[in-house]
Parts: sequence; structure tokens; C-alpha cells
Amino acid sequence: MIEKIYKNKYMVTCDNCGTGQECDSWSDVMDFMNEEGWKKKLFDGEWKHFCPECVEAE
Repeated sequence: MIEKIYKNKYMVTCDNCGTGQECDSWSDVMDFMNEEGWKKKLFDGEWKHFCPECVEAE
């Protein structure tokens, strides 16, 4: 999940294990996810986000 947590901060959290990372902007979230190997998948019209460890466990 990606959510706005402060006025200018975003948090990406793994929807499986809860691991998270705070980022300064939406584009920083996208860069972080791409660089670290996070994956996003669409489930019932809602995007879910998974950290590299949970992606490997599938």
C-alpha cells in the first residue's frame, strides 16, 4: 500500500508482511520500488504492493 503520511511524505508498505519505507515524494516511492525489486499486482480493482522477500516467496 502507498499512503500519504505527512504533508509531503509517502509510505510504501508491503501488503503481505508489513515491511515499509518512508519516501519524500510519489516519484521517490516509484523509484524505490523499482530499484529494490518491489512488485505491484491488481486484486479486485485494488493495487497491492509486495516487497522483494514476499515476491520471492510466491
